[in-house]
Amino acid sequence: MARPTTTTWSSFALTDRYVVLFDLPVTFSMDAVSAGRKLPYTWNPAHQPRVGLLPRAGQPDSIRWFEVEPCWVFHTLNAYDDRDRVVVDLARYAGPYDVSALEGKGPLTLDRWSIDPGSGAVHQQSLDDRAQEFPRVDDRIVSQPHRYGYSAAISVVSRDTVSLSGDFADGAFANALLKHDLTAGTAEAHEFGRDATAGEAVFAPASATAGEDDGYVLAFIHNPERGAADLVLLAAQDFTAEPVARVHLPARIPLGFHGSWLPD
Repeated sequence: MARPTTTTWSSFALTDRYVVLFDLPVTFSMDAVSAGRKLPYTWNPAHQPRVGLLPRAGQPDSIRWFEVEPCWVFHTLNAYDDRDRVVVDLARYAGPYDVSALEGKGPLTLDRWSIDPGSGAVHQQSLDDRAQEFPRVDDRIVSQPHRYGYSAAISVVSRDTVSLSGDFADGAFANALLKHDLTAGTAEAHEFGRDATAGEAVFAPASATAGEDDGYVLAFIHNPERGAADLVLLAAQDFTAEPVARVHLPARIPLGFHGSWLPD
């Protein structure tokens, strides 16, 4: 059977040697178009899920593909070369995921894929089984081995909580940020109160030469008492302590608003 020619792509990851691409079984659907879906990409069990390694110094036809178990991935934490292998940490939705309805039947976990180009195998390891999204590392070590990662606890991601414009309602998020020590295999949660909701966390180093965990974790936190957002700063090395600072913003900041800024 020929592979579908129109798929939807999630984030990619970078290592020193490779661009890591995800070709997962969510494909364009004419049935979804006919049903009036504005995101007409649905789960396609006939599409073999795979992850690709494209050499950064190579050509497009030099990509190698490796089969993985059926799943969906929106965001990666980071990736790096580990001798001959490639390691990718990511937020993985297990089982069928329907982008047109923004819902899946399987759990959402933080996982690690170890890709072995020599054997053609992909080893999968669960790092944390709590539902979470928008994983981030210290931007200074993107594409390099990392020890720490930060993510936002997720509540319910569905058409009821995510608009087609990409705006996340507060109900899609939970009230906690997570910090992972992937070397020790531990995780901490900073909870902001029962009705608060926490968006993507960003790490800011204390200085240009500071260590990977020496700095601050910043995030927009929806403050239900004010009906607006706070910019909250946590000390990364004292993650569960009271915030170092809290900046009261005059309006609600959509919690799904995320990205990176580059110098002009």
